[in-house]
Amino acid sequence: MKKNKIEAIDHFLSKEKFFIQESKISGVLKTFPKPKSLKKYYNSPEYLSHKNGKSTFSKIYLLFKKLNFSYKLGLIKSFKKDFDSLFDYGSGNGFFVSKLRQSSVYAVGYDPFLKLKEEGLYSDLGFLKAQNPKKFDVVTMWHSLEHTDSYLRALKEAKAMLSNKGVLIIACPNYKSLDSKHYGPYWAGFDVPRHLWHFSPDGMKTVLSSCGIDLIKTKPMLFDPFYVSMISEKYKKSKIWFIKGLFVGLASSLASLINKNPSSVIYVAKKQK
Repeated sequence: MKKNKIEAIDHFLSKEKFFIQESKISGVLKTFPKPKSLKKYYNSPEYLSHKNGKSTFSKIYLLFKKLNFSYKLGLIKSFKKDFDSLFDYGSGNGFFVSKLRQSSVYAVGYDPFLKLKEEGLYSDLGFLKAQNPKKFDVVTMWHSLEHTDSYLRALKEAKAMLSNKGVLIIACPNYKSLDSKHYGPYWAGFDVPRHLWHFSPDGMKTVLSSCGIDLIKTKPMLFDPFYVSMISEKYKKSKIWFIKGLFVGLASSLASLINKNPSSVIYVAKKQK
C-alpha cells in the first residue's frame, strides 16, 4: 500500500489487480483502471446479491438478508411512516422488492444486470419510468451507488423518481471503518472492480449536497460488519473465518459507537427545498 493508493485484488472472481486512489472529491475514492465492461465481473453463479444458493455461505447470506430486511423496513417507517410506494435502485435479485410487494407496498426495482423476469423488476430504467410515471414516497439504493459508472448521474436519476416530500435512503461501505483498516486490501467492502467508488461519510455528504440533496441522518447497517468481515477472512483463507469474522465485526461495531465510522453507513436524505 502506498500513500493515497491501495493495491487491491479481485479476490472474488478474476484475481486481477486494481488500484484504489483519491478522486477529485475529498472523501471519495475511485477504482482504477475502470474496466471497459463490468458485466463479466458479475458473471458468476457465486455472486450472492444476484442468486439464491444452497451452500453454507449462501445460507448465512440469506439469513443476513432476512435480518436486514426487517431492519431496513423499520428504518424506512421511522422516517416515512405511511409510505405507499418505493423504488429500489440496484435491486440485485429483487429480494427487497419482492418482500415489500408481499406486504402490499407498491414497490419496483431496477438493476441493469437483472436476470429474473418478475413483476415489478426492470433492467431498463427508461422502460421502468414509462410504466411508472408517478413519483415515489421512498427511493432506496442499498449497496448500489458504489457500483454505478457515474454516481452523480445515478443520484440525479434517483432524485428524479422521488416525490417532493419523499425520503432517499442510500447504504454504502465506509472505507474509514475499523474493519476496513484491519483488512486493508483484503477488505470485502472494496470489492474491486464491481465497486467503482468508495465513500466516507464526509465524502457522501459533499456528493449529496452537490446534487441538491440534504442529508438528514446517518445510521449503521447493523449486520454488515459481521458479514463483510467473514468474507474478508475467507479472502485471507482463514480456516476459522466464521469465528474471526464475528470477532472483528463485533470490534468494528463497538468502535463505531465512538468513532462514528461503521462498516456500512445508511444515509437518509431529502430533496433540498
